[in-house]
This record gives sequence, structure tokens and C-alpha cells, in this order.
Amino acid sequence: MDKKFLHLILSGLLMFMFLSEIDGQGSIRSRINSIKTADPFSISGTVGAGVGLSYNSNFPSSTPFSGNIYACMNLSFYSFQLPFAFYFNNNTTSFSYPQLPTFHLGFMPTWRNWKFHVGSSSMHFSNYTYSGLTFLGAGVEYQGKLFRMGTFAGLLQRATRIKGYDDRSAIQQLADSLLGLNVPQSSLPQYRRDAIGMKLGVGNERNFIDISFLKAKDRIKTLPEEWRDTIAPQDNLVIGLSGRFAIKRWFSFTANLGASLLNPDLRDSLRLEEYQKFERYTNWLFTPGNGFKIRFAGDAAMNFTTRVFNGNLTYRFIQPDYVSLGAQNFNQNAHSLGTVMNFIMFKGRSNLGLVGYVQRDNMDHKQMYTNQVATYSLNWNSTIGSICNLGIHYSGIKQDQYDGSHRVNDTARINSIVHTVTVSPILTIERRNTHSFGLNGNFVQNKSLNKLNPNALNVQTFTVGITYGIDITDIRLGLNTGYDFSMSSSQFSHYDAHGLSVGLHYRIMQKEKLNWNINYNGYVSYNIQKDEGVNNDFSLSNSIGSSFNYKKHTASMYLSLSNYSDMERIGQRVHTDLDTRFTLSYSYSFAASIIKKKTKQQRAEEKIARHAKKMQKNAM
Repeated sequence: MDKKFLHLILSGLLMFMFLSEIDGQGSIRSRINSIKTADPFSISGTVGAGVGLSYNSNFPSSTPFSGNIYACMNLSFYSFQLPFAFYFNNNTTSFSYPQLPTFHLGFMPTWRNWKFHVGSSSMHFSNYTYSGLTFLGAGVEYQGKLFRMGTFAGLLQRATRIKGYDDRSAIQQLADSLLGLNVPQSSLPQYRRDAIGMKLGVGNERNFIDISFLKAKDRIKTLPEEWRDTIAPQDNLVIGLSGRFAIKRWFSFTANLGASLLNPDLRDSLRLEEYQKFERYTNWLFTPGNGFKIRFAGDAAMNFTTRVFNGNLTYRFIQPDYVSLGAQNFNQNAHSLGTVMNFIMFKGRSNLGLVGYVQRDNMDHKQMYTNQVATYSLNWNSTIGSICNLGIHYSGIKQDQYDGSHRVNDTARINSIVHTVTVSPILTIERRNTHSFGLNGNFVQNKSLNKLNPNALNVQTFTVGITYGIDITDIRLGLNTGYDFSMSSSQFSHYDAHGLSVGLHYRIMQKEKLNWNINYNGYVSYNIQKDEGVNNDFSLSNSIGSSFNYKKHTASMYLSLSNYSDMERIGQRVHTDLDTRFTLSYSYSFAASIIKKKTKQQRAEEKIARHAKKMQKNAM
């Protein structure tokens, strides 16, 4: 093959890879610099293998042996990456290799108060119109002292096909990839979605009011006919109003409103005589259909900030079936009210946080039932001196159910509350060795408030424990141990447990390029069953593991032995069956520059050597 032709092909491939790796946030200058400083050709990767043995008395016939071999390799040409991977596990083999990349190219140049978007990019207009979705096209933003604006036009969604149903030629596939139209195939094909958006407003980042709109429409002919009866093309027009008002840094008020007109199926458009007269003038804006909907959404928030307090109050409502094709999906058919407050006390040594939130659905009263959930919590953390930390947490969840389109049966009505309280003081003493002492108490109550439901499950669990840990630096040993007692009860069962845990971490070797450690974790529990006909039992778990790292070599070993059961009592697992596992693994990482980049001095020395050789040859 002609060397010039081969050089042309390689140059074209490198240029294609170069453009493919630049995204909307990339910089051509930095990419060129990375190519200049990179080695012409280097290779790196990891190879490894592992074996395992396991036995479970619940599944005695399962295969006890497992093994895997894997290799990952990356070829780098002037910093362009070509990754390869191989993986084998028992009888399963997989292999991955570099695929033809999708072309994503975007530029965002700025000039004074202007910002331009060319290619693949994104903007933010409003929470309910257009917010952050990537478009392929062109746009511009301007932020002046009083006036602000933004606009874009392009593709919000590129046409895709399912693998096996792609009727394009290889040349067309390559052309689509170069033009950015070859999106990775999804589980369902999709239409090409054209969009145009605009935002106009006055103000700056702290105080502003904006009006925005988005027009997005699927192009029916961009999907093969065999899929058009299955997937509905949509048309959407969204209008939004957003604003923010702030007083210095201690107060701000923000609000967002949105109105969406959605035709969920362009195949079912209206064809009324009165409308046909104006169809050619209005279709560019919106195409109404028999199932078209107008929906509204909005939110408002007040924020307060001082030196010792910050908090906010928020309200949000989203009507059912509210859709904006320029924003992510919303939690529809619900409205909510919430507040967050945080108090900083005692010169920052204590912090108190309060959170309250209530949400109610069925805004259109068409659901069978209406559900309401209220959540609230209190968190207090305090540092006492330099050695003690105290944390107190409380949370509650209140669930209620009301009538909707149907009346709720009183005996089946949801009306419950869950209380959770946690207290955890920790004491840390640093002397020659580091000692830590901890206490923890936890109480959980799940209570049904529906007195007419005889089958309602009321459960409460109380747990208290103590822990101690020490890190002995001189002998590179860490020890953690603890004891806990828990009791759980309901109208059907009663369960108590005493548990003892111990953990050891020993650093056998700890050097710059050599690390070797071993770990042990053990737990034993005595379970007291207070129900008639149920015997008390023990449960235990033990595991030991070791890891070894030397330069590019890594090895690890793990062994565990425990008895457990799939049976649960009042939300707690009762251990009765045997499970044991053993694994051993090894991996080696490598990196080498096959062709190294030459320094200026090396190039100068080579030039002198070539000149001397030439002079010597001429002298002969």
C-alpha cells in the first residue's frame, strides 16, 4: 500500500478520534496540548484471576466452585484511548473492544456579555419549560445590567432504531455518526424531536423576572413505519414565568410557574372544519388533538440566612399529566409544603436541624383514594470540649388515607405513624494510642392508629449498646469490640437478643511500596424466643481476610463462616443455617511507553549524530 495513502488514512482516523473526544465543555487548545505532551504510543492495563469455594446448607446442590480470569488493556496513541477487555467466569465469556465513537462537538465562545452555543450544548430557562437537556443546534445568551435573554433551536432528541431493525447502509451509519445523529440504541426507538426555546427577562442573578417558552415536536417520518403504530409522536408548547427577589444575603424569594399544552399523539389530531381554515397558520405553534391537555405546575420558596440561623419554606404543586419535553419527569398529581431550619449555637459547637414536609396527592380527585404523608425530623449534634461528641436524632412518618373517587373502607383505611429515636455519644481520647468509647441507643415504634383494623401490626424495637476501640500504633494493631442488647415485640411475637462483636486489624507490613494487612471480624448472638414452642438459639458469623500489595502486584484472600436463616421475626433475621465462603484473587497492573516522546535535548543529540554520520560517509 502506498505510504502516502496509508498516512492519509491514519491522519483521518486521528482527526476523527480527536473530534469525537471533544464535548460541549471541552477545550480544543487543552486537547492539542495534551497531544503534544503525550507519548506517541503507550500501553497499560490489568490482568488477574480468582477462585472461590462456597457452601450453603439451604442450597446444598449449588455449584461450590467458581473461577474467573480477566484482562483489561488500553492502547494510547498520542493520548487517544483504545480500551479492550476480556472476562471469563465459570462458563461465561465476554469481550469488549473499541466501538465507533459518537460525534459530540460543541463550542461555547463568549464575547463581553454574550455567550454563544454551537453544536451540542444545554441551557436553563425555567424548572417547568426547558432545563438542562442537551440539544444539538445553535443558541445564544445575553446578560446585561438590566436586560437578559436566551434562545436556541435544534434537536432535543435524535432518531434511533432498535438493533436488528436498522435499515441504514454502512455509509449512512458512518455519516450519521459524523453528524452526531447516531445515538446509542435504546430499548425502544424514538422520533427525532425538534425544539425551539426562548427566554426574555430583566434583572441579574440575584433579582430577576423571566418569561420563557419551549416548542418541541416529534417528526413522524423519522421513525420506520413498522414502529409508528406502537410509539406515539408528541407535540408540546410550554410557557413559564420565573422570578427571584433578594434583600442582601439574608432574604430571598423565588417562584416558578409553568403552563403546558401537550398533544400526546399527533396521529390523532383534530380535523374540524373551523380549525382547518387556520391550520396552516397555527400548526407551527401547536397541533391540537382529541387527547390534548392543558396542565399547570409551580413552586415558591422563601429563604432566610443569618449568622446563627438559616431556613427555608417551600411549596410546590404539579397537576396530573403535566409534561414538558424540555425537562425531566415530574412527580405528578401532588402538592407539598415543607420547611428546613438550621440553628448554630454556642459559637458553632452545637447544631440543631429541624425538617418538616407534608405531601398530598389526588389533586384532580380522580384517584380511587387520596394519600397524605407527613415526615419530620430533629437532629442535634454537639461537641463537648475536644473529646466528646453527642448526637440525638428523631424522625417521624405519619401516613393517612382519605376518600377519593371511592369511599375508603374504615377497617382498611391507612392511618399509621412511625417514631425513631437515636442517641449516640462518642468519647475519643488521643494519647500515645487512640481510644474511642461509644454508647448508642435506638428506639423504633411502628404503630397503627386505625382502631377499627384488628389485623394492624404494631411493632416496637429497642436496642442499646456499647463499643470500644483502640489503635496501638507501636505494634500496628487496631481493635474494636462491642456489646448490644435488643428486644422487639408485636402482638404476634416477642424476641430478645444479646450480641457481642470483635474486630481486629493488623498491619503486618506498611512501607511505601509494600503493604500487607490482615483483618478479622466476629459476631455472636444469643437469641431468646419468648413465644410458645420456639427454642432459643445462637447465631454467629466469622470472617478473616488479608490483602497484599507490592508495586504492581495485588493479592487478597477472604474466608467466612456463619450460620443464618431466611426466617425473620419482627423485622430481624434469626440465624440458624450454615454458610461458608473462601475466595483467593491476584492481579497485576502494568503501564509502559512503547514509543516515548523525545525531549529537545534528545532530538538535538540525534540531529548531531545523523550529521556526524553523514560527514563520515562523505569523507569515505
